[in-house]
Amino acid sequence: GGDPEVGSVAGGGRYDGLVGMFDSKGRPVPCVGVSVGVERIFSILEARAKSGQAGKVRTVETEVFVASGQKNLLQERMKICTLLWDAGLKCEMTYKRNPRLLNQFQYCEREAVPFLVIVGEDEMSKGGVQIREVNSRKDEFVKMEDLVTVLKKRLSAFHTEST
Repeated sequence: GGDPEVGSVAGGGRYDGLVGMFDSKGRPVPCVGVSVGVERIFSILEARAKSGQAGKVRTVETEVFVASGQKNLLQERMKICTLLWDAGLKCEMTYKRNPRLLNQFQYCEREAVPFLVIVGEDEMSKGGVQIREVNSRKDEFVKMEDLVTVLKKRLSAFHTEST
């Protein structure tokens, strides 16, 4: 419901006879074609935007961004990414050796990455990391052994909300 009735947004078929009509010698020309109704697609997107259904359009599939604001934690970020990748989560990190935390936050906001895992020396000394929900900016300390389970649970809830 809520989407405007726009009919078909694409169509196509064989056009051998049509193209052959324009050949001066009347030869059959094998031909296929397709058309996409861009105006119709924009009508649907516009109606969704007006009704508030559109949300933020995600341009990356990343679900979790592994960040740090302290120096010399590249190895730790890489270990956490490997752990998350092995668990089937879509995560990434910046490959800069000593990135600025604000830049990493801004990237997640701009690209609509839902969760940040923040690695810091304080967290590491306690055996864990912070998980930040990007939209609400709420942080939660999580032990490393619980990280995958907590993230999968939070992502499941996120995907349920966003559909």
